[in-house]
Amino acid sequence: MRKKFVAGQSDDKSDMNQLKKQQDLLNVYRHSTKIYNLQITSLQYALEEKQRLLQQLQSSRSWKITAPIRVLNYLFKRKLPTGHSFKNIKKKTLKTYHEEGIQGVYRKATYVFPKLEYIGRKLQYLYKSPDTSSKIYQTYTQDIAGDKLQLILNGQFTQQDININYPLILIVSEITLPQCYKYRVQQKTEHFKRLGWKVVVVDWRDHVQVLSALQICTQVIFYRVPAFSNVLKQLNEAKRLGLQPWWEVDDLIVDQELYAQCSFMDTLPKAEKDLLHFGADLYRKSMLACDRAIASTKTLAKVMHEAGVKNVVVIENALDKETLRIAEQYYPKPTQDKRKQKDSDKVVILYGSGTSTHNADFLVAADGILAALQKNSNLCLWIVGELELPVNFQTVAQQVKYIPTLSYERYLGVLAQADIAIAPLEPIIFNDAKSNIKYLEASILGIPSVCSDRAAFVDVITDQENGFLACNSAEWEEKLLCLANNIDLRKKMGEAAYQTIIKRYLPETITEQQVRPVFGNPQFVSKNKLKVLVVNIHYDPYSFGGATIVAEEMVKRLQQVEDVEVSIFTSRPFKDSYQGLRRYKSQGSVVYSVDLTPSIHDTTQFNNLEIVEPFDAVLDAVKPDIVHFHAIQNLGVQMLFSCQSLGIPYIVTLHDSWWLCNRQFMVKADRKYCFQTKIDLQVCQSCEIHARHLTERMVMMKQGLQEASLLLSPSETHRQLFIANGIHPDLIKVHSNGIDRSMKERPTRNVDTPLRFGFVAGDEVIKGYQVIKQAFESLHRSDWELYIIDSKVHMGHPPIDIREWQVSGKVATVPPYNEQTKDDFFYDIDVLLFPSQWKESYGMTVREALLRDVWVICSHPGGQSEAVIDGVNGTYISLDGDAIELKKAVEALLDKASMFNHYENPYKDNIETFEHQAETLLEYYRWVRGQ
Repeated sequence: MRKKFVAGQSDDKSDMNQLKKQQDLLNVYRHSTKIYNLQITSLQYALEEKQRLLQQLQSSRSWKITAPIRVLNYLFKRKLPTGHSFKNIKKKTLKTYHEEGIQGVYRKATYVFPKLEYIGRKLQYLYKSPDTSSKIYQTYTQDIAGDKLQLILNGQFTQQDININYPLILIVSEITLPQCYKYRVQQKTEHFKRLGWKVVVVDWRDHVQVLSALQICTQVIFYRVPAFSNVLKQLNEAKRLGLQPWWEVDDLIVDQELYAQCSFMDTLPKAEKDLLHFGADLYRKSMLACDRAIASTKTLAKVMHEAGVKNVVVIENALDKETLRIAEQYYPKPTQDKRKQKDSDKVVILYGSGTSTHNADFLVAADGILAALQKNSNLCLWIVGELELPVNFQTVAQQVKYIPTLSYERYLGVLAQADIAIAPLEPIIFNDAKSNIKYLEASILGIPSVCSDRAAFVDVITDQENGFLACNSAEWEEKLLCLANNIDLRKKMGEAAYQTIIKRYLPETITEQQVRPVFGNPQFVSKNKLKVLVVNIHYDPYSFGGATIVAEEMVKRLQQVEDVEVSIFTSRPFKDSYQGLRRYKSQGSVVYSVDLTPSIHDTTQFNNLEIVEPFDAVLDAVKPDIVHFHAIQNLGVQMLFSCQSLGIPYIVTLHDSWWLCNRQFMVKADRKYCFQTKIDLQVCQSCEIHARHLTERMVMMKQGLQEASLLLSPSETHRQLFIANGIHPDLIKVHSNGIDRSMKERPTRNVDTPLRFGFVAGDEVIKGYQVIKQAFESLHRSDWELYIIDSKVHMGHPPIDIREWQVSGKVATVPPYNEQTKDDFFYDIDVLLFPSQWKESYGMTVREALLRDVWVICSHPGGQSEAVIDGVNGTYISLDGDAIELKKAVEALLDKASMFNHYENPYKDNIETFEHQAETLLEYYRWVRGQ
């Protein structure tokens, strides 16, 4: 089911079909590109216009007068610092202007500030810095591990616990040091891939990308990263996600005292020395913030352990594909003209210095090297990189050659021309912690080495068998001359060195002996489970809208099925320092959320290219058998095309008309229903004159729907709408939304109570608010009460003002209900008003009322009326917005109000339940999976 569409690959039974799919997908990408170009053009025009206006503004007198507003706007965007209240800022700003004598500006500012305080409060709301104490924010930042902390400490917390089905190791890395990156990052990547892991490498400075990658990894290594604030956030996020982060380094850069022992420190300016000490503290802090560490040598591991890291492992620097590939050109098959750049009787000693910090290291062997050069005039010293030779080397200047710093491949080429390699190091712990890279690089080329007797060299070199160890000047002189004067010894020792590292440091050997025991082979989640990725624009804790309720209720029930695993992809309502992808848990399910960038163009609502990368990453992590799309406005249809390109089957539930209408609910600019059945884009264009993308939108939407494995409609009315617009009837099925039947017992109605009506959609015109207002204002009786749920007040909108209602009865607003207060609302009314002015796809509120023996006055036709039987459990009115018809329906019920004293809906048992809806959905999933 995950076959990728690749040119040249085909199934014998479906050659033409696969080709058509590829062509259709290519075509839809062309339309997407047109829209993207439209977005760019629109932004360019907008930018040019703003630049023009800015030039006019900055040349005006009002620019100085409005300076306080700009200051406050700047401050609110970046959050007010602690201790800086608006009042203090106002006081200080006015004082500054007064002291500077700008009297006109001062007077203007004193007038502006009262209004500015209101603007400031609005700015704080608009910029939406999250309330870290709120339940919503805490859900996004909750500890994923939870009660599994002990499993983490025991190393038993695997990707099965976090619903990541493809094991991935993330390396958060310092990438600016080429040699370090090669040996500690690129080599590690090769080891992991050899074991079957997927590996992602991200620069630690790319904060958002690191945080996003953490959400989909199962192991994380922080290589050579300092404890700057963003890194500490990354480490905290790793732990929140139940990861047990590794910290890795290959130099002893975590200890100020040991750093101070290096002689090169005495040559540095104080500022540079302080910077290195500061860096050492940062590295140490980030190391100790991790649970475990990786070192390149035993000595380094010992220092890290003594510093406080309990679990430290050693993975040595080794050979890799690149090194072996280059070395094959030179050894053991020598080139015909290896010595073309030097005289045949010359013997070359090569020292790869790199940087001037190795001056002190070279001094360890300098006297011995000089003596050897003086005694053997055929002996030459080649220095690659920076090095300051002692003054007395002037006596052998003609035997010394400087070579500038080279690329790694060119460096090995030069090294291959040498006869002897050297690796002098100061006798300090800092150098004992270094690895034996210089020995490895020389040995793989068959070049014998003379090295200082530091730990990493002692560990691999047996003196006078596969190399020489030198601990003083005399030994450096003796052993260099010994090799220089004996070509057979050089060949013999070079071959012995080669055999040593081939046996010990081949990539496969290090993988098996050092990497596998630590990281093991990746564990893949059992393939027996049905893996489903549910996609919806909102999800708990930011639940909003009927589609979200349906998605959440289905996930809640499907997650209880033993062989089903459900993950969710959604958005979250605010931006904060943890931008990008974020994983959290909701009712036992793993949820991946993205923060949506404010729309740059109205086409972003359906063609959001920024969503592709995080969505593809989640697809790769979850490896779903099926993706189920619910309401995806603002997330966009590019996600469907990602599924198509990967061959992942998907289902779409058509909760509304977003797939057909740019306005989502087929509502015209005047807020009235457009009454189209077969969509005519010319009609749509007259409704949205400035929308130049309607054709491209329709092509993309239609292609996305037609390539689905199954389309689900909550009602037959809604299904017929899509069939009328080209969807094949066999592709779309009715899948009615369910209702939770758990309810309180309905209390006995007080017979003396006036007939009570309820309306749940606030002041939404399309839901019939104006129709209700006109109808009830025309009633000339007072034996009724109307309760309107103020549905948007909790979202920051002003409350509905009912004082403008000119009625004889009682009108009141009530807050939105939740699961705990839902019964109370419906039991406090006798009649639900649902005069929606469009053909609703379903109408969950209608079903909630019918289930609780509440009569429903609803518009017809539409999904909202399919559960209503006119005259039995409700009353039909037309969709034409006629308040007179609604008034007559209300009066008819008022005239027989006594019927509600003991009214019971005879058909309430026919209303779909969430349980049955979930059972049916699971059958659809299994059917699609088995296709």
